[in-house]
Amino acid sequence: MKEQQEKYNLPEGWIWTTIDEVGIVVSGGTPSTKNKEFWGGDIAWITPADLSGYSEKYILKGSRNITQIGLDYSSAKLLPKGSVLFSSRAPIGYVVLAQNTLTTSQGFKNLIPMNQVDSEYIYYYFLTLKSQAEQVASGTTFLELSAKSFSKLPFPLCSLDEQRLIVSQIDLLFSKLDEAKKGLRTANSSLKIYRQALLKNAFEGQLTSNWRKDLRIDAYQELTDIKRKRKYKYDTEVNNKKRKKIKIDFEFSYERDNRISSWAVSNLDNLIDINARIGWRGLTKKEYTSEGALFLSVHSLNYGKNVVFKDANFISIQRYEESPEIQLKENDILLCKDGAGIGKVGIIKKLPDIATVNSSLLVIDAREVFNPDFLYYFFLGPDMQRLVNEKISGSAIPHLFQKDIKKFKLKVPPILEQDKIVEILESRFTLVDNLEKTIDNVLNEIIALKHSILKKAFEGRLVSYTSNESVENLLNDIQEEKRLYLENQKEMNRSKSKQKKKMEEKKSILDILKKSDSPISAQELWEKSTSEGDIERFYSEIKEIYHQIDEVKSKTESLLTLKDENK
Repeated sequence: MKEQQEKYNLPEGWIWTTIDEVGIVVSGGTPSTKNKEFWGGDIAWITPADLSGYSEKYILKGSRNITQIGLDYSSAKLLPKGSVLFSSRAPIGYVVLAQNTLTTSQGFKNLIPMNQVDSEYIYYYFLTLKSQAEQVASGTTFLELSAKSFSKLPFPLCSLDEQRLIVSQIDLLFSKLDEAKKGLRTANSSLKIYRQALLKNAFEGQLTSNWRKDLRIDAYQELTDIKRKRKYKYDTEVNNKKRKKIKIDFEFSYERDNRISSWAVSNLDNLIDINARIGWRGLTKKEYTSEGALFLSVHSLNYGKNVVFKDANFISIQRYEESPEIQLKENDILLCKDGAGIGKVGIIKKLPDIATVNSSLLVIDAREVFNPDFLYYFFLGPDMQRLVNEKISGSAIPHLFQKDIKKFKLKVPPILEQDKIVEILESRFTLVDNLEKTIDNVLNEIIALKHSILKKAFEGRLVSYTSNESVENLLNDIQEEKRLYLENQKEMNRSKSKQKKKMEEKKSILDILKKSDSPISAQELWEKSTSEGDIERFYSEIKEIYHQIDEVKSKTESLLTLKDENK
């Protein structure tokens, strides 16, 4: 406490205290997940996972609710509106305010503030505590903050009026920063839309419409020449019997584009080479080696256009050589065909060593038909992304097959025009990249500015305020309020214990029938059994022992009793 206080001096009228001095520290709890009765009720239950990516100050509910019986039979505690939730593990440091009565998992250390401490003041202060909390946390697998350590973290206390003034000023400044952040994110989204619009225009010929006006180049004729040369090469190899199995790659169809006379239209099938690791040649992690051939996964496509090799594993040369069709070379395009990274694409511009790919990647060779960069941008564009979105929404495990790619029908510009399209795209994308970097830098500056505002606030430098109120007296008043609150809680807990004992006396249907001297109604049996509140469970239990039960008819209803041999 003293060491923490010496970090900086508080202004006159402030004092250092600890978190447990300004409220009641309450840990969370989780009802047994094996008991269905404990879940699906109307009591909000929050976990740290509910706060991942959550940016609001208040929270109403999480992804799951618990029942009253789940609350009674667990260490979870009911927290009143205005309680401050602080995640104490996996990870430490999420902060949110309870918008209503709720509970939390054991992943939180929560504070129920006393009335003379502003809950939003505590909320903003807790936003600064992550580093300090991690320093006093313990654990090997992951850090966890104990209730004791949390309770003794330092807390800067000032008068209630000054607390509210500080909160008001933080709200004002944060509101302006949030508006700026919203505008920047809108701009970022617009740049992403612009990228896709640019790609769409590129592959519809709009970017080069003026450039090609006086040029006499013809993609239809280029494809005709490519087909003829491939056929000649095939015939030569067949006659010379150079290989046992010769691929037929000249059987592709094409036609003139009806809008741009110098362009052609064709499917990708046979125009380019598309290969993937054959299923039976899959590798396991046990086969990874410390050296050999580089073995790429989707992680290599996480850095933009160029494939990056720093995340690659290694496999033996023997395993590399058994799949020559996916041995990588410069200008190969890699496309992720399944899993979470489906649709990611990259191009190899510099190959540091021999390399191959795992089963999640397609290897695409543009051959002599396409500028490789042109084909890369095509796979990055709206046609490819539309197919990816269809696969994601239409399957639990999205997957692109080679046939999905081969059946793509696209406009084929002449090679010279492909080069020009790539030149224009890269020039404009460079500008977009620079704008995105600028926006990211400003967004990071906003985060840093918020930290600076909070630091000033809790050093007493954000607002000017003069008060004659005694903070020591305020702290005494808070302690008296705490005492009364805890006494009230003890009385409530005693009542809860009596109710819990009553509930524990409930028995199984079979036990109730065994001890009953006379037949009883299904309604009475349900109310006395452990299945009360879960009618499906009740009837399931009845079904299991039905062969042991006699049904006795009365004037108004059917009564249940055990057969004589069971009593």
